[in-house]
Amino acid sequence: MKQVVAWLLAGCLFWVGGAAGAFEIEGPPACKQCGMDRTTFAQSRVLLTYDDGATSGLCSIHCAAEDMKQHPGQKVTSFQVADYGTKALIDARKAVWVIGGKLPGVMTATPKWAFAKQKDAQVFVAQHGGRIASFSQAMAAAQQEADSGQAPHCACQGPGGLMTFNPAFGDDIYHTHPAGMWMFNYRYMRMDMDGLRDGTSDVAASSVGNGRGLPYDNIMMIPTKMTMDMHMLMAMYGVNDKLTLMGMLNYVENKMDMLMDMSPRDRKGNPRGMADMGAVPDEPMKTSGLGDTELRAIYKFSGVLNGSLGVSLPTGDIDQNYTSMGTVWRAPYDMQLGSGTFDLKPAITYSQLSDDSLWNWGGQAMFTLRTGKNSNGYSLGNSVKLNTWLQRALGPAAAWLRLAYSDTERISGYDPGVQKAIDNYNSMMWMTHYMAATMPDSDPNNYGGQRLDGFIGLSVPVGGMVSLGVEGGVPLYQNLNGLQMKNDWYCTVGLQAMF
Repeated sequence: MKQVVAWLLAGCLFWVGGAAGAFEIEGPPACKQCGMDRTTFAQSRVLLTYDDGATSGLCSIHCAAEDMKQHPGQKVTSFQVADYGTKALIDARKAVWVIGGKLPGVMTATPKWAFAKQKDAQVFVAQHGGRIASFSQAMAAAQQEADSGQAPHCACQGPGGLMTFNPAFGDDIYHTHPAGMWMFNYRYMRMDMDGLRDGTSDVAASSVGNGRGLPYDNIMMIPTKMTMDMHMLMAMYGVNDKLTLMGMLNYVENKMDMLMDMSPRDRKGNPRGMADMGAVPDEPMKTSGLGDTELRAIYKFSGVLNGSLGVSLPTGDIDQNYTSMGTVWRAPYDMQLGSGTFDLKPAITYSQLSDDSLWNWGGQAMFTLRTGKNSNGYSLGNSVKLNTWLQRALGPAAAWLRLAYSDTERISGYDPGVQKAIDNYNSMMWMTHYMAATMPDSDPNNYGGQRLDGFIGLSVPVGGMVSLGVEGGVPLYQNLNGLQMKNDWYCTVGLQAMF
């Protein structure tokens, strides 16, 4: 219930923020030439009208130059551009222009901004540099770039472009694309877990054992370290300027290092004495294969707000096994590859770009609802995840800080194959305890909890339509439901292409 309340509160906050932050523009929402969101770049947008009555909504004077090249012999009867300060459309021919300066331009390496008043242009030059120019000078520079092919032709370029489409590599921050635009993304993520934790307290491996009267007793297999490697392939397509469809596949590789404690008694129930080796390293447990598949539809409500609905398909195997002491056991819940259920994942995302296109900030709330029990008789816990970020453009690159909070419920039900070890242990006498591979991960109550993670990332262009990103993170707070492996660090690298 608390997850649902958090979800609703976050949704209300984002709706209010979206309503307050949105700037309504005229004409098409996306630039006719490059597909960029004209609301996001409202301070540089252009609206052209030709002598045949046709109009073109564009993001910048540079895309206007491209558009005019595609209308040879036609006269531009109206050339309107946004005033940098107020974002209101003005006559571009009468505007005061500033060329150059420290602020990144839109779809150009040489910025060009329009102002309705001379004094506003002078204040801008004093703050950011550049030189005062006429419309003919600004247009000549834009046309020269268009003729030389220097101006970029991809929505992943320009100030804030990387931020608009790529607010994080280590998580899925949902966004839309202009009609007809594709995006492909490959990411490799590693999550490292080291040591045990119960609630907010770390638990030493020496406090866990098998029949030794320790705080955490009757546990034969003691997890010490776990790594999860994920290879994720995502594709997105803009059906129209408001609706984008997404699909994502992933391949999972899990590895868990463990200690084995055979108990201080032998198979006849006699004390081992000096022969008692205590907890000794055992062969690592490994599972790998295709994970669950996600399909999602994302709808843009405004320039700063979108909502989406995802469906997770149970393509990940939940019957992964491992062998211990010559016996095949069902791998515990955290070593399985999927949920085994069809899961609903509604989300709402708020993303705002500053007027100078140097800063991007936002937040996202997503709820994961398990629709029932899987074929093995259990369901993973419902969860809510909240993300917030702050990004800064650094020339063509972008760097960001991100916080992610998650709250996950315990497992409902249990897998008889996993439960087998616990039931065998509880039903056998001391002399046969070593035959039951009990471990904390086999208990469905030892699952879920609250986590707060912090991340830092960087994204850089490596081509006209391709960007490379890396993000690293560490847990800032962990309050776990029962004895579990605790998260230690995260790292994600990815490659993204749009066309």
